[in-house]
Amino acid sequence: MIKIYNEVNLNGNSINNSILEREPIDILIKYIDLRDPDLNRNEIHQISKDYDNEELRYSLRSIFENISWIRKIFILMPNKKVRFLKDYNLIKDKIVYINDKEFLGYDSSNYNAFLFRYWKMKKFGISDNIIVMDDDCFIGNKLEKSDFFYVKDGKVIPSIVTSNFIKIEPKFVQENFELFEKKVKNNKEEQGGDEFNYSKYLTFSFILKLFNTSSNESIFIPKFTHNAIPVNLNDVKEIYKLVYKSKYKYHTLECLYRIAGYLQFQIFILSYTFLKYNRRVHNIPNTFVQIYNSISSKYNYSLLCINTGAGNISYLSFYKARITMEYLFPIPSPYEIIDYSFSKIAFKLSSSMEESINSCKKRNSQISKKNEFHKVFLILIIFIFILIFLKIKYSGLYKIYTTSRIVRIINNSSKIYFFFNIYKFNAFKIFIRMNKCKRINA
Repeated sequence: MIKIYNEVNLNGNSINNSILEREPIDILIKYIDLRDPDLNRNEIHQISKDYDNEELRYSLRSIFENISWIRKIFILMPNKKVRFLKDYNLIKDKIVYINDKEFLGYDSSNYNAFLFRYWKMKKFGISDNIIVMDDDCFIGNKLEKSDFFYVKDGKVIPSIVTSNFIKIEPKFVQENFELFEKKVKNNKEEQGGDEFNYSKYLTFSFILKLFNTSSNESIFIPKFTHNAIPVNLNDVKEIYKLVYKSKYKYHTLECLYRIAGYLQFQIFILSYTFLKYNRRVHNIPNTFVQIYNSISSKYNYSLLCINTGAGNISYLSFYKARITMEYLFPIPSPYEIIDYSFSKIAFKLSSSMEESINSCKKRNSQISKKNEFHKVFLILIIFIFILIFLKIKYSGLYKIYTTSRIVRIINNSSKIYFFFNIYKFNAFKIFIRMNKCKRINA
């Protein structure tokens, strides 16, 4: 039986609290500033998008606002600096830049090549336990260390942060793997939904091989929704060695850009550490929002992602997402250069957006009440019809023969017309014709 714990501290003793309190926790964010004029895009073989919407600005705001206990934030990028942050000498006590080439040895846009090598970040002074995020991931509410980590046998261990579990069955995984493999081969685009799903089922297949003792046995793994996750660098090193020895080594670790056939880091590390070490599972409400739905979505979540993704995204969608982020996280961090021109526009638009949201809520409430009234009214009409029918039926005056359009009631010599004007239907009439005929004895 899988238990999802919501308690802040399961051990509940002062020693474990003290150990967790003293443990330094850093954040690691992979980033690329696409507006940087000094960025040599020719050296980077593939970039998944062509526009930087300054998601990192708001991601940092959410961190400083809601998990201020973080020791340092490490930003791994091909750029020399982040354009909208202050001079490095003014921020280096809290924010550390690491260049891709300095870390990896070469330029690469293969995101997984970085993720599976995060254990090498130790040489840059990062803590053993970290939180891994993308620049489009945000912390929506106040969270504590104990939401991400817990203490066992005197050691700080990352929790499995998820809101649900999924069941993976060998047959189902194989069928979907073959389905998306065909789609990927027929698809000329390098990235997209088919490529993502192909790699997802590939990762499921690898997990089944590692932990499934029977070819027909299903297993449960944590559901991942692309948000911030806690990891331990020793765990990362362990799964790196497994991948390095596998047939997925090239696509996952060595290819210079992301192509179908790689193992997904987040799914793999969550599943591996849960199945092998039976880690504590902690439920943190989270959501994943596509950029074109950014304004219309709900954001009452502690972890959230406004995904910019890949593909053709309109500038209007980027702008709406920027307005949404400004609305959610309006307080600038002490390390950023404030964009006053946009902040003024965003304030007006976010205010009008709030009014619009409240107006929509009010309207939806009115519509809901109106719909309830309609339901009650229709139920009442149906009830009246039933009563009339029963009254006629048990009076012993009829025998009904039904044709496609006429209901003939025999046993009366006169014609009776019933007119009903149903609500919201214009002049809807039901005719019941009673024809002359001989009385039929019951």
